[in-house]
Amino acid sequence: MQSIDTLTDFLAVAGANHEASTEYRIYDLSRIVKPFTAEEFRAIENGERPFPYPRQQHAWLGIVLRQKERAESNQIHDPYIWFVKLPLDERGLFQHAARQHFLSIIVEALGENPTAAPTAEQEKRQQQNPYIFTPDEPRRAAFHAQVSHDLQFPASVHYSDALAFLRGEAATSTWQDLGVQGIHDVVVRNLQEPSIQQHIHTQLLQWPKPLQQTLMEALEHAKLPATLAQNLIGTLPTVPREQQIMVLRCLANASQHTNLQNAIQQLLNACAQDLNTSGNTSETAVVNDIQDLLLTIGARNWIALTANDNLEHYLGLLATINEHVFIQIFRDLVMLPELRGLMLQLFRKEQLSPALQRGIAALVAQTRSS
Repeated sequence: MQSIDTLTDFLAVAGANHEASTEYRIYDLSRIVKPFTAEEFRAIENGERPFPYPRQQHAWLGIVLRQKERAESNQIHDPYIWFVKLPLDERGLFQHAARQHFLSIIVEALGENPTAAPTAEQEKRQQQNPYIFTPDEPRRAAFHAQVSHDLQFPASVHYSDALAFLRGEAATSTWQDLGVQGIHDVVVRNLQEPSIQQHIHTQLLQWPKPLQQTLMEALEHAKLPATLAQNLIGTLPTVPREQQIMVLRCLANASQHTNLQNAIQQLLNACAQDLNTSGNTSETAVVNDIQDLLLTIGARNWIALTANDNLEHYLGLLATINEHVFIQIFRDLVMLPELRGLMLQLFRKEQLSPALQRGIAALVAQTRSS
C-alpha cells in the first residue's frame, strides 16, 4: 500500500488491491449538509484553503464509500458510511496530528479494504475510534436524502406519502403518518415543483409545530428556489420571534440574498429596541427569545452578517445579553472564512459600543489566562 498522508490518499487507494474498485464521496455535515467536490476537499487537505463551514472548531464529515465489482456483472454494493469529526487549527485547517492519528486507526482497524465486512475485532476498534460521531436524526435524514439522490438510489418508503402531502394532495389530518426521511427526500428531489413551493409558503406557519419543525430541518439544508426564498423572507417582519427563528432556519442556504441581509438588519434593530424596553435583565422571556434568535442567525445565517454592519450590531447584542455566550459564539464564528477578517478588525476599531468593548476585553482576558 502506498504512503497514506491524507484522507484523500486513503480513499483513492481503498480497495485498489482487491477485486473491486472503490468510489467515494465526502459531505460536509458541519452546518449545512452539502457535498464537496474532490478538488475542493483535496485543496482543504493540502492547506490551500480553510475548511469552509466549521462548527465548534471541528470539521464534521460524512464519507461514503461504494464498492464496484470489476467482474462482468458490474454489481454495485450498498455504500459504506463513516461519520468523522476532525479538529481544526486556528487557521481553519485540519490539525495534522489529529488527522494522522485518525488515519492510523483506520488503516490498522480496516486494512487496505475499508468496504469489506468488518470482523468483530475491527468493529470493536471502530467503536473506540475517538473521531467517529453519530449525527442527530435531522442531520442524518438530510444526509441520507442527499446521498440517495446523488447515487441515484430510490427514495425511502416514506417518500410517496410525503410527496402527496407537500403537493397539497393529502388531507392535513394525515400529517402524523408522514415519515421524517420522506419529507427530507421530497425537499431534495422535488422542491423545484411550483405546487410544493406554493403549498409550503401558504401552509408552513399553519401546520402543527412537529411538522413545521421537521420541514424546517429539511429546508435548512436545501438550496431554496428564488420565489420560495423571497416569500419566506417576506414573512419575517409579520410573525412572532419564535416563528422568525423557524423561518430563518429555513433560509439558511439563502443568507447571501440582499433582501434577507436587510431583513436581518431590521430584526437586529428590533432586538435592540426590545432590550432597551426590557431593562436588560437576563431573567426576562424577551431576552431569552432574543438570545435564541441571535444564536440561530450565527449558526444558520452567518453570511448575512457580512452586510450592513450586521456583524458589529449582532456581536454587540450578544455581549449585552450574556458575556459568556458572546465569548463562545465569537470563538465559533471567527473560524468561518467569510467572517474571520471582519471579526479580527474589531480588535483595532476605536469606536465600539460599550457592551462590545467589554465583551472583547473579557474574551482577550480569558484567552490570555488559558
